[in-house]
Amino acid sequence: MIDSAGAVERADFADIEVNGISTDSRTVEPGGVFIAVRGMNVDGHDFVMDAERRGASALVVQRPVSCALPCVLVEDTAVAAALMAKRYYGDPAAGLVLAGITGTNGKTSTSFMMQSILERAVGPTGLIGTIGFGPAGRLAAATHTTPAPIELYRIIAGFRGKGCRAVVMEVSSHAADQGRITGLEFDVGVFTNITRDHLDYHGTFERYVEAKEIFVKALVDPGRRKDPGILVYNGEDAVVSGIAERFTGRKVSFGSGRSADVRMHDLEADMRSTRFRIETEGTSLDIELSLLGSFNAYNALAAAAASRALGAGKSDIKEGIESVSAVPGRFEVISGRSGETVVVDYAHTPDALENLLKFCRELGPRRVITVFGCGGDRDRGKRPMMGKIAVDLSDVVYVTDDNPRTEDPDGIVGEIVEGMSASSIPVHVIRDRGSAIRKAIAEAGGGDLVVLAGKGHETCQIVHGKRLPFCDAEEARNALKVAEVDHQG
Repeated sequence: MIDSAGAVERADFADIEVNGISTDSRTVEPGGVFIAVRGMNVDGHDFVMDAERRGASALVVQRPVSCALPCVLVEDTAVAAALMAKRYYGDPAAGLVLAGITGTNGKTSTSFMMQSILERAVGPTGLIGTIGFGPAGRLAAATHTTPAPIELYRIIAGFRGKGCRAVVMEVSSHAADQGRITGLEFDVGVFTNITRDHLDYHGTFERYVEAKEIFVKALVDPGRRKDPGILVYNGEDAVVSGIAERFTGRKVSFGSGRSADVRMHDLEADMRSTRFRIETEGTSLDIELSLLGSFNAYNALAAAAASRALGAGKSDIKEGIESVSAVPGRFEVISGRSGETVVVDYAHTPDALENLLKFCRELGPRRVITVFGCGGDRDRGKRPMMGKIAVDLSDVVYVTDDNPRTEDPDGIVGEIVEGMSASSIPVHVIRDRGSAIRKAIAEAGGGDLVVLAGKGHETCQIVHGKRLPFCDAEEARNALKVAEVDHQG
């Protein structure tokens, strides 16, 4: 099994029985192999002695270490971890239909709809993504959009063991850049869009795009055992289309224009549903989507195009899309008895916030009251951009904390407010997010739309490195109850 790590050099190595593999020294068990991966903040090579104390039988490293255990030296331990996990778990994805979804926005909603379609077209389908992993309707919480490779292969092996026939997973730029998806042979890759995000990690937009393209190139990797994968991409996104032009395999575009292979027509969206027609290959489907927002129509179109490329039939596509009634934290609507409406959404990038607020305005509310903040230890450049978007598309804005993480929350808020300097609308700065939500909902009246943006499905708030219980939807429901009592009084 260790042979799959791609050894450059071996030292004091003999055939041993491997009882497990781990990249975290704290989880090493006697007889296990410890793979020393270098992360952004922690270097696994600093913990080889801890792994030895816990009973590790061998090490996989990418630089020499002082340790009595047998060692295998490789060029990249992150890649080695993925390849070893693939072999250790018996290449669990080999017999499954594997769909990967990447893009700045829309991955989660697209994955929910695609899972629903494949459940009908192929059979039981596992889901891996931002909200969690598991079979339909039974997701376990996840810490990353795309798990680390050993955990990822363990999850897929679990799916296979439970009889799954397909897996739909979100693929983040971090995962592609860090080699987490190494060894996975996707049958289809979906590219929803690309806008500014994660520049705190990638440094530049160009490098962010390059990370996304790693996933796309893997669809036609010459070392694949499966047939080349199909690229399904947003033909209305110039950057994504540029990547598609360089792609040498089979590709399918989606969009609302005539040049798209899978097209959307007659789009209508309101607070009841999202209605549109999908046309492709001389056939058409009328869709009434429970998920609200024109942006969700594009997510549905992506799911339909990818599923069709895999051979799904029209009825499976229509029923699969229409049966998804909600995606946690994605335009989640909570109505108050006094006529106010609250929307909880994960929008945490400039593009996502702009699309969200534009759609909210299209619904014709009396006022749009926006509550949002920006995450700490992340791309600082987007903060004033999001501030300007918020005041341009809202009637009232409450600037508050998102996940400050280890940053000074006042500094984050200050950078957001810099983008609001030319605004004439009321802007309130209330650092405590719960208080901001309560104030915004207390201010709202009949016909007002309160938008809680940025945290979506999240159930905690990260402050000074600590995870504190917090849920936007729960806070909103509690605030609406208080507002109802106040109105009755």
